[in-house]
Amino acid sequence: MKLRVGIIQYPCPETTAMGLQRNPQGRQQYDNIFFRNHCKELLQIPFLMVEEFLKNGYRLVAYLGLRNSPTCGINWGKHKVNRYNTESPMPVDNPDPEDPVLMGIMAEILSEKFHALNLDVPFMELPIQQPAGSEERNRFWLDLKHLVEPRNPKFMAPDA
Repeated sequence: MKLRVGIIQYPCPETTAMGLQRNPQGRQQYDNIFFRNHCKELLQIPFLMVEEFLKNGYRLVAYLGLRNSPTCGINWGKHKVNRYNTESPMPVDNPDPEDPVLMGIMAEILSEKFHALNLDVPFMELPIQQPAGSEERNRFWLDLKHLVEPRNPKFMAPDA
């Protein structure tokens, strides 16, 4: 609030598609035309809000995703494959460096939208599984603070 930052939070596509009582899934299970369409529908209003803010002189600071999320994560790497030949959201202990690193489905869709509008938006990933106060979490908050800090004194909060 001190830095006068607004947050646009979109609904969680996993929750809106499958509810809270669901088993962990990998990106592979969500990477289908039906789930992608669901994500695009959920993003319609939030993305219109982004466009309206940009049109009125605001700046888009960052997209924040959750690490290890198959929908909003930024770096979805190689994951374990189970006996049904579907992936588990548990990372492989020693991933092959040649394996691709993909974004989560929702993050990928947003990245494509931003790219289509020539918007250079930093994507950041909260290490949600790390304890509060850990070095990784502290680094995330420090990096976010540097992105958020006003570049122009006129945008500073009155008590800053």
